[in-house]
Amino acid sequence: MPIVRKLALGLATVTFVTLGVGTWVSAANERRRHDAETIERAGPTKTGESEREPVILLHGWAASRKDMATMRDGFASAGYPTYVGAFAGEDNIVNARAIADIVDTARRETKAEKVHLVGHSMAGLSMRYYIKRMGGAANVRSYVAFGTPQYGFSVACILAETNGGQMCPSSAFLKDLNAGDDTPGNVAYFAYRSTKDTPGITRLDGGACFVELPDVSHFDEPKSPAFLQSILRAVGGTCPGTYTDLAVE
Repeated sequence: MPIVRKLALGLATVTFVTLGVGTWVSAANERRRHDAETIERAGPTKTGESEREPVILLHGWAASRKDMATMRDGFASAGYPTYVGAFAGEDNIVNARAIADIVDTARRETKAEKVHLVGHSMAGLSMRYYIKRMGGAANVRSYVAFGTPQYGFSVACILAETNGGQMCPSSAFLKDLNAGDDTPGNVAYFAYRSTKDTPGITRLDGGACFVELPDVSHFDEPKSPAFLQSILRAVGGTCPGTYTDLAVE
């Protein structure tokens, strides 16, 4: 019989059949490959339609673009040119390249100097890789990650590297990403967590606004009105929590 374990994701507790995790993630990726070939747009995305800089929304591990629908509608209604990306897989470096393409598209179409990156869960790692390792800081106004395991969580170590295993604390990917300043460049950094997320997962050194919201399950965070309203404030330039400048390790 297959062994059933609780994969606590450092975020939420989800029951998986251990022997089937890779198959399940691969199936989710297959469903997303078509979405990854396109960018969903909402709100005033044509040149001159809005004075606001574009927002790029990015889903988390084994999720899809549809999970960002609440965020999409909220930002579009607030007058932001809104772009919703989709990842074809779970490799953060590959996903960072996809982010670079979406950023270039949004800046070209809106003529904006910079964009706001808003990502759930593992997307926050891909976004930070784009900023820190691919020169993206010059193109980003604000970085908003919610439910992101910035320094990883141990149960991800059972996953294959390209199926989420890069979130393992000892992975080469995280060792590289977290070497030196976590928050480089002239970018406003925001790190969100729910009280139902594992404490400490959103740590960023070098200066960031830390926000904690109550009683939202990890996978419901992108659909949460409370998260949406707070993140709208963050993108608008307000720290809805506590700004902390942690020493760079």
